[in-house]
Amino acid sequence: MKFNRIVCVSVSRKFAFFICSLLLVLTFTVTDSYAIMQRATANPDITFNRARDLASNQLYAQARDLCDEILRSHPDYHDASILKARTYSWEGNYDQARLILKEVREKVPGNRDALYALIDVEMWSGNFEDAIRYLDLALQGHPNNTHLLYRKALALKESGDETASVVIINQILDIDPTYTQAKDLLKTIETSRYLNHIGLGYRGYYFLESDGDPWHLFYAELGRRTRVFGPTMLRTNMATRYGINDWQIELDAYPTVRPGTYLYLNVGFAPESELFPFTRFGFELFQALPASWEASAGFRLLNFQNKDLLILTGSLSKYFGKYYISFRPYFSFSSDGSDPDSQSYFLTFRRFFSTSDHYLNLMIGRGASADFDRLFGGEVYDLGGTLFEAMLTYQHSFSQRFLLKGGVGYKFYESDVLWGNPVIFEGRMIYRF
Repeated sequence: MKFNRIVCVSVSRKFAFFICSLLLVLTFTVTDSYAIMQRATANPDITFNRARDLASNQLYAQARDLCDEILRSHPDYHDASILKARTYSWEGNYDQARLILKEVREKVPGNRDALYALIDVEMWSGNFEDAIRYLDLALQGHPNNTHLLYRKALALKESGDETASVVIINQILDIDPTYTQAKDLLKTIETSRYLNHIGLGYRGYYFLESDGDPWHLFYAELGRRTRVFGPTMLRTNMATRYGINDWQIELDAYPTVRPGTYLYLNVGFAPESELFPFTRFGFELFQALPASWEASAGFRLLNFQNKDLLILTGSLSKYFGKYYISFRPYFSFSSDGSDPDSQSYFLTFRRFFSTSDHYLNLMIGRGASADFDRLFGGEVYDLGGTLFEAMLTYQHSFSQRFLLKGGVGYKFYESDVLWGNPVIFEGRMIYRF
């Protein structure tokens, strides 16, 4: 009995010691956290600098947490509100960013940082009319600010008022004749005023490793920018292969559904053709996304004499300043049950120079492309396409009217029994009027 009491006392003492130690740790932890919070709230600039560093490293949620911590004790610390709004806009949450920035402007109408952030939100979200309104407010105190003037010229151009945009650009160049971006925008606008173009092109496959005759594809097109259907092209393709000459007629259109959303429409017809599909149809929906991303999804339907091919495709693209990258797969399904399904993947890298017409483009991938391999009949899908392909092209506008494009590439087939591995040459000439 005495032994049991001794054990109980010992256990009780250990339990009491554990509870006391735990309370002591919790006390120090709470005290330390409270002290840290007190220091942060006493000097919000330190916390704000930490939030800004987190935001610059794309740790947006953590940055917003620190901004909220500042605003709980300093509700009029507007830099924290503006930074919080910018993190939302960088993530593409424009509605939330717009709400916060408007609240700041209601409290402090003269806060220019909030005004500049609102301009960014409206420009990035495609609300160019609102962006112009805020730019006018910003320009009231700084009428010769070339950066603000350029953004207004860009917003006017994107909203369709190219005449007003040119007026602003000339104002910029009067202030600073070396403003390169304004010169490039002016060149783009002047080029876009040509509604029509004619084009001639060539794509050839040369089998240098075998005695196979080259495959030739020549095409001529007439294009026009229309109000309803957007850029529209009527094209005639003429092909030579295996001693056979064939031709095909195609029509492409890119109508705009709404700002940031447009379609690709294609229809083609080749009567009694052995080289082209008898008919072809294409449909794809393109959607602009936040942070300069773009996504699309659609299909191609090719009708040959002995089979039909349904090809599902899409793309995911991203603009990085003067750089562009895009990934596009193709998933092909044949009406002939003996044909295997095929998959193709292509990755495109593009470097823009002075204008959108001036660029260097590299495409690599594997498989068959329903958009580029126009010379192939349906048998290419039986072979599964290519094991590897690379194509390097360069395009440059030598004047506002005249555009040239050239390229070279190589295909390595999974099976070279029929053709060998060809070197590809490509050329294109465009004249605008």
